[in-house]
Amino acid sequence: MEMQEERCVGCKIKSNAVSILNISELSILEKGCFQNEFQKGELLFKEGMPARYIFFIRDGFVKLFKKGVSNKDYILNISKKGAFLGIQNLNKKRQDYYFSAKSITNVKVCLIDIESFDQLIRSNGTFATEVISYITNDEMNYFERLVNNVQQQLPGRLANTLMYFRNEVYNDKQFNLNLTKSELASLIGTSRESISRILMEFQKDGIIAMDKNQITILHEKKLKEIKLKG
Repeated sequence: MEMQEERCVGCKIKSNAVSILNISELSILEKGCFQNEFQKGELLFKEGMPARYIFFIRDGFVKLFKKGVSNKDYILNISKKGAFLGIQNLNKKRQDYYFSAKSITNVKVCLIDIESFDQLIRSNGTFATEVISYITNDEMNYFERLVNNVQQQLPGRLANTLMYFRNEVYNDKQFNLNLTKSELASLIGTSRESISRILMEFQKDGIIAMDKNQITILHEKKLKEIKLKG
């Protein structure tokens, strides 16, 4: 559903990179940008589709996932307000989206024409540096979680993921998970049954409390210890 436009020049929800641009440059961005809303469960874009836009999340949460063995979906990341999606497609060698993106809450986004974005990167070195910094930080966070998922036992992996939600996604000790247990299992790389078992153990030990889809971290120090122990 398309939403009412808020033009780039006067927009108050800017990324660090876009905040660098002057009025003339924002006008370039504005020409290739429009806003949209997606309801919970809607696809923003699908793996393999031609990549025409970079998506900037203005509000809400989005899961990124990719097809793997036996056509199974593997969740790569949970992205939130301030994230750029599809920025990998600035590489001219890749003409389609590398992964899929689906809203896990209602979401507001800006769709930015890739050519307009690329034009600003080429003309403004400071803007380009901020974009590279964003990509680097995003990849480092992903690689850290990937290594932990490979090296840690299941309790450590789940503890690491809950701390990731607490610190990186929701910034709160209490949050709505917005994922099913099957999706959480996909993010960690295990089965739904294993996730249910470890969550019950964490509740029994007083580390977390669960009320339907809401999780409250009660004992953050102990959760960190499980994360570090692996």
